Amino acid sequence: MIGIILCGHAHFGTGLYSTVRLIAGEQENFEVIDYEEGMTSEALSMKLSDTIEKLQSAEGVAILTDIAGGTPFNEAAKLSVTKENVTVISGVNAPVLLDSCFKRNLPISQFIEEIVQSGKDGMKVFKVK
Repeated sequence: MIGIILCGHAHFGTGLYSTVRLIAGEQENFEVIDYEEGMTSEALSMKLSDTIEKLQSAEGVAILTDIAGGTPFNEAAKLSVTKENVTVISGVNAPVLLDSCFKRNLPISQFIEEIVQSGKDGMKVFKVK
């Protein structure tokens, strides 16, 4: 099973995870790290590193972040260079996170491809005809 770390600014992670928990239930091998006001990037990096070690498995770890280029993404990306089987994905939304919970037994490359597509497909425009 792929380990998942959800990380974002302020309470993005805990807020989004509460939605997923309501719909899909509590998730194993799933951790949330909030990058809160006043937290240094070094402290975030240490927390991410420790959590990667905790969740590391042969299947890998996916770090799902809110904004490409933001501190959670940047720190996760730096760690993915030095840690084995770690993939970082930004732009996470509820459809991506829900899909990731149900597809964690896929090979990591297929998992990534499918959840990224879920994010794209999850955006809809409502129009009255």
